[in-house]
Amino acid sequence: MRDLAYYDMRAFLLERQIDNTATFRLNELAEKWECSDKNVKRKLKKYQELEFCHYQPGRGRGNASKITFTQSFQSEIEDFIRNAVEQENLDKLLTLLQLDIPREWFSAVSSEMNELFGLHTEKGDQDILRLVIARPFSILDPLHTSINMESSLLLQLGDPLVRFDTTTNTVMPCIAHHWKAENNSTIWTFYIRKGIRFHHGRTLTSTDIRHTLEKAMQKGTVTHWYLTDITRIELLSETKITIHLRKPNPFFIRYLCLGNLVILPHDTPFDEYKWISTGAFQLAQRSSQKLVLEAFDSHFLERPFLDRIEFWLVKDQTNPVITVTNMGNTDNPDYTDHATKDYGVNIVTFNFKHCAFAHHPAFREAFYHLLDPQKMLRDLENHEESEASSYFFHKSSAQQRDASKIQTLLKSAHYSGETLRFAILSHIKTIHQGQWIVAQAAKFGISLDLHIIDISSEFYQTSHWEDIDISMGADVPSSDIEVAFMDFYGNPNLAPQRFLAKKELQQIEELLHQARQCTRFSDRDHFYDQIESFVRDNHLFLFLEHLTKHQFIHATIQTEDKHLYGHLNLKKLWID
Repeated sequence: MRDLAYYDMRAFLLERQIDNTATFRLNELAEKWECSDKNVKRKLKKYQELEFCHYQPGRGRGNASKITFTQSFQSEIEDFIRNAVEQENLDKLLTLLQLDIPREWFSAVSSEMNELFGLHTEKGDQDILRLVIARPFSILDPLHTSINMESSLLLQLGDPLVRFDTTTNTVMPCIAHHWKAENNSTIWTFYIRKGIRFHHGRTLTSTDIRHTLEKAMQKGTVTHWYLTDITRIELLSETKITIHLRKPNPFFIRYLCLGNLVILPHDTPFDEYKWISTGAFQLAQRSSQKLVLEAFDSHFLERPFLDRIEFWLVKDQTNPVITVTNMGNTDNPDYTDHATKDYGVNIVTFNFKHCAFAHHPAFREAFYHLLDPQKMLRDLENHEESEASSYFFHKSSAQQRDASKIQTLLKSAHYSGETLRFAILSHIKTIHQGQWIVAQAAKFGISLDLHIIDISSEFYQTSHWEDIDISMGADVPSSDIEVAFMDFYGNPNLAPQRFLAKKELQQIEELLHQARQCTRFSDRDHFYDQIESFVRDNHLFLFLEHLTKHQFIHATIQTEDKHLYGHLNLKKLWID
């Protein structure tokens, strides 16, 4: 069987190939294979002996060599996939899928590939679900995780003190079975269940809760701003803990429901590749290509219905993020398309900390008229998304743009065509939108230099954001939309904290503080409206569109939970 280095070579030479023949220089393959020219010759000679190809060395130093393959690349790919399926070798198959190979070639063998993915019952009645993801997981540390896909895993691996029920919009017991708020919501006492076990076997106590909260209170974490009101944490017993706040905060308990505040053991240093907590799943394996969860039999609430869940990386999918077992065939009747219309909101933000023009209201208003979401959606033939004028889907409506004002506004802002660095994240659709914005800006004399930031490896690195003038990115809320709204403005990894000026942030934070003092949603919502009016009136950032997410879910996968914000509750899945 051909090795992966061979397929890597064929993918590399595909564009220059004519009638199964391509020319190349030895140093090109040496760089591709990360070896010496001598080893390249040795490999090519081996492939020729196996009758995979005929290799003709270039005559003279620096002259191109020629290789003629005995079989078409597409037929080799199809043979490779069938062989991998027969051997149940997912690692080789997934490695192949990372190569630059035309995706339409896989359609002929999609049914064979689907045999490896999806739902399986193995020896011992082990129910296993294999999912496909379009990018590798980034940070899985709850104190530093800000991306929706990763955040959704935190509540599978760990449990918070209490949980938020999205169907009733109420706080429910979890690690704490009861609680009470006293002294105008400045003293919170929690009563802890007995017998809760961590993945490493020890029983949870109030010491672990204090340890988790004290870690989360440290500056530099994404949770710091939630917990700034805490003055003291008092351990009354192993199953009773009191949290003292410096000022009233009836909303405080909602923060304690977050996946970022799952309880971690105080006696084990946190390791995101081992992940010890109390969750219904425990981390069995994590690599750059896959992540494996296994059911935790000793979970204190309820054991998951599935025994094992595997996430496998397949880049450049037609339908990115998560596709459940359906490898490229969206018309397969065995799969149902679960579309989430209110998956999040796409926003353009100005960097007040770097871009001098951001401080000119006229420049920001010019961009508002420039970025017409409806025109963008029409031009890109995106008929699923809808224009956003608010963080909240139900509050959004179409807004008027007037392109005739742009030149006057730019002149008022003293902008004369200076090049500005424009950053976007590395989603396929986002890249197309970023290119559209660059072209649209150029029509009005605005020069944008497009920078693509990899969401898995570069999102958290502040050095990639410091010299950005304008950015575009989506905020995907958690299941608690109110906390998500507050997190959007308070999380140090998200655009407002990264880019807005201190004066504007202080005004927003003051309104949020007033909202947190309210016990009724309608009263809090009044302050949310004030925040959004302030943002819109001053064009501090520009709402573009509300997103739609698709999940292709096999008909045999059942769940009692709705698919909220695009992610399945893995604890509640079962096989029909």
